[in-house]
Amino acid sequence: GTNNRVGIGTATPVSTLSVAGLISIGENTQLTISSGAITVSQSYHDVDTEGDTSSDVLNTINGGVLGAIVVLTCEHTSRTVVVNDNADGGGNIYLAGNANFTMNETTDTLMLIFQGGAWLQIAQSAN
Repeated sequence: GTNNRVGIGTATPVSTLSVAGLISIGENTQLTISSGAITVSQSYHDVDTEGDTSSDVLNTINGGVLGAIVVLTCEHTSRTVVVNDNADGGGNIYLAGNANFTMNETTDTLMLIFQGGAWLQIAQSAN
C-alpha cells in the first residue's frame, strides 16, 4: 500500500485500511451456553440455550482480543437468551444502563467490543 496503507477495492487508500464496497464479518455459527458462558471464535454467532431449555442466562463471554468486535443473535424464537449485565450477573459483559438484554427473536442482535478483559456494549436491537 501507499504510506503503509492498505486498500481493498481502491488504489488510493485514505486510512490504514480503506475498503471500497460492502464489508462482511462472515457467516454466523452457533454457540451453546454452558454454565452461563460462551467462547467466541469469530465475530458473528447465534447463541442457544444449554440443553435446549426454554430460557438461559449468558453471564460471561470467553475469547477475544483487545478491540475485537462480536455480534450475537438468538438461535431460536422458542428459546430465550438473557444477556446479564455484569452488575447483575457477575460476569464480564457490560451493557448500557446496567440493564440485562433479552433475546427471544432470531432478529434480536447485540454488538460488543472487547476491552480490558470485558465485553462492552456498542449497540443492541430488540426486534
